[in-house]
Amino acid sequence: MSFILVPKYGDDLQVNAWNWRPTLEFLLHEKVIDAETHELMSLNGCGGKADADLARRIAAAIDCKLQRMHPGERVRADLLITAEPKRVVHFESSDPIGAVDLYSAKYEWLVEFTNSCKRSGGFEVS
Repeated sequence: MSFILVPKYGDDLQVNAWNWRPTLEFLLHEKVIDAETHELMSLNGCGGKADADLARRIAAAIDCKLQRMHPGERVRADLLITAEPKRVVHFESSDPIGAVDLYSAKYEWLVEFTNSCKRSGGFEVS
C-alpha cells in the first residue's frame, strides 16, 4: 500500500506504508498532529491534510529527530532509532514478526519528506 502526498506547491511525493505509518506515529507522539489528523492521514483519500503551518511544524519536528540519526538508520514503529537491517518476512516461517520489526521510517525518507514539507505550502494525503 502506498500514499501520495499532494502538495500545494511542487511535485507529489509517494511513500509506502512501511515508512509512512511510523512517521505518523512519531508526529502523534511529538504532539505535532492530533489523533483525528493521525487517523485521517493513515487512510488513503479520507481528507488527511496539512496546511502550510502544520507542514512547517512537521518539518521542524523531523529535523530535530534527524539530528540524532545518521544515513542508513531508521526509526522503528516503537520510535527507537536503529541501524540494524529490517528482518525479512518469510511467510512459511513460524517465527512471528511484529509491526515494530516491519514498520520503520528510513533516514532517507525522513529527509525527503522534511524537504517536501518545507516547500509544499501544505499537502493532502491521497
